[in-house]
Amino acid sequence: MSDLVSFLFVAQTATLVIASALVAYPVVAYARNVAYTRGLALLSASLFVLTATYVVTFFYHRPVVSGALDLLGALLAALGTWEFAEPFVRVGGDGLDATAADGSTATEQSAGGFEGARDD
Repeated sequence: MSDLVSFLFVAQTATLVIASALVAYPVVAYARNVAYTRGLALLSASLFVLTATYVVTFFYHRPVVSGALDLLGALLAALGTWEFAEPFVRVGGDGLDATAADGSTATEQSAGGFEGARDD
């Protein structure tokens, strides 16, 4: 059973490292051609931290270190997601308002719905 667990650990760790590298490579190699470079770099870093968390938990059984790495990975993922969402979110006095590229709000876009559809 120990051999199976060791094999699965190596396979999962290798998969996490490969996924992290596949996300990081285009960002590093073609940074000027990649949109949202900072967001992708943060998401890639969160995958690397997830890999480190997995290894620390498996080998060292340190819950405090593992928890701190989990928190760091979650923060990096949240920051990376915010980098993608930031151009589309406007924070105003009335609260949060998501606007489309043409400047219309979600409320304006939802007006109408199926009222204009024909009954066939």
